[in-house]
Amino acid sequence: MRTNTRLVLPFFYALLISACSNNDNYPKEYIGFEKQFISHTYDTKNEEETLTLKIIAAEKQDTDRKLTISSSTNNNSLHIQNAHPVILKGKKSVKIDIILYPKQIKSVQRIIRLICTPDGKDAKISEISIRLQKK
Repeated sequence: MRTNTRLVLPFFYALLISACSNNDNYPKEYIGFEKQFISHTYDTKNEEETLTLKIIAAEKQDTDRKLTISSSTNNNSLHIQNAHPVILKGKKSVKIDIILYPKQIKSVQRIIRLICTPDGKDAKISEISIRLQKK
């Protein structure tokens, strides 16, 4: 039994290390939202709520990368705090705040889609869907 543990343990550690690597799930040139789908429960008693989202780059670069964040929702239920964030050179992420106005959210509005567009001719857009649930 002890011999089996000695053989299996190194493989287990290698599996753990590979599972913690962030770049395995993204293409080398990826710049966009960390997740593609999240849920948010809001309280209609609140005037506003802040939702923080992380935008990542698969690899560090030696130049700043400018982004544009937009929404497919054209109403007054949300405000993008910084619609033009920048991933600074040598960094792999930036956080943005989305201000939700729960009293303005219509009952039929269940999903908000945000779009991240990196500057550049070969840039690919990334989307996140935020599922809204009333508390």
